[in-house]
Amino acid sequence: MWRPWLALLGSVWLGACVGVPRRGAPSQYALDSLSNACLRDPKYCATLAGKEITRGPVQTVGSAVASGAAVLQVLTETAQENIEEELKDCVDLARSEVLLRYPTEFKDKSPSDDECRNWTVDGKNRRVTWAMRLGTEMHEVALECAAGVLSRLRQGGFILDPCYRYDKQKKETTFVSCEEVKDLLEKGCGDELIGTLRPDLVLHGGHPLWVQAVYDFKFPCVHDSKQPPEWRKYPETSPHHGCHQGELYEEALGVTPRRIAPR
Repeated sequence: MWRPWLALLGSVWLGACVGVPRRGAPSQYALDSLSNACLRDPKYCATLAGKEITRGPVQTVGSAVASGAAVLQVLTETAQENIEEELKDCVDLARSEVLLRYPTEFKDKSPSDDECRNWTVDGKNRRVTWAMRLGTEMHEVALECAAGVLSRLRQGGFILDPCYRYDKQKKETTFVSCEEVKDLLEKGCGDELIGTLRPDLVLHGGHPLWVQAVYDFKFPCVHDSKQPPEWRKYPETSPHHGCHQGELYEEALGVTPRRIAPR
């Protein structure tokens, strides 16, 4: 889904681009993935990636493989299963930890559908629904937890909250570094990020374009363990209208993505 790129900066330099970033919370704010860590500090992004990814010309999948810049790490079925079990623990932790922050805001331990639709003001003074606020905070906790898990189990072979551009006509995927994302936002060029793909987590073989597994954390506001969360469909304003996240992730990154939700 589209991330709230245009709401992240209080002020921006507009001289480099024609588009002017919007302020406040966009309509799809926090309904899906969100991590601002590497926008705040690119060094943290490199840590989350498990290795330093130097800034330079954007590479296509073909050129990245041909470059031999990294050694492919084999992702065994057993290793992937172990990682997924710990990621499930992370999303369970995230939901519990965030709901415990609000012991009196809801009638029960979890919000009802009506309560999810109620408006509130988040920590950045943005007017959002409780569904948006809780989804954002749960993603932040889950991503922090995942960083610790993967630093232990998959050092050098993962990246959290990556950004990819996908040219559907050319069937070409490129990786956009955190530094480039930060640079575009600081110059007021957030519109250039419209249509980019932002899964929560990618396991790779030494470079973000050597994709081995793709994950998205899903936090429905009204929790129903019997009803798995759906992939979000892209709205009419998106260049990917007519598709949903799962389809685009698979087409662009070459593996079947998986959703991870609280048990």
